[in-house]
Amino acid sequence: MKHLTFSILGLSMLVGLAVAEQPAAGRDEATLRALEQKWDAASLKGDSAAFGQIFADGFISTSAEGKVRTRAEMIAQIKSGDVKYQLSKVDDMKVFVYGDAAVVNGRWTGKFVEKGKSVDTVERFTDTYVRQGGQWRCVASHGSAIK
Repeated sequence: MKHLTFSILGLSMLVGLAVAEQPAAGRDEATLRALEQKWDAASLKGDSAAFGQIFADGFISTSAEGKVRTRAEMIAQIKSGDVKYQLSKVDDMKVFVYGDAAVVNGRWTGKFVEKGKSVDTVERFTDTYVRQGGQWRCVASHGSAIK
């Protein structure tokens, strides 16, 4: 009887922990989806300060063409006006949270002018986030063109 009581108590604690984790995971997923939306809005507004909040210090981006850019390069490109977005939209997002790390995968549709050249693209993307100081920050982004 004593073992049964402890077993039930232990099982109840595990179920309680699992239930408590679900709202936190849901909040993390909602936060990461909101960050992707904020990224789109920052692109359209040319808001380099927003990118400074989204990107971690060691952020690295690999474009669909294979070009690698650092956080500083990405922010400088927005500040300079070398790239002006007319459309930036994510959809078909899937969010996977692994404790203090997360992966967001989705489809991005973009239209922009880069150094006078108009670009229309649809890409699959994978963004990798880590929780730093209680905040989600993107550490890596990779895009592949959908042909």
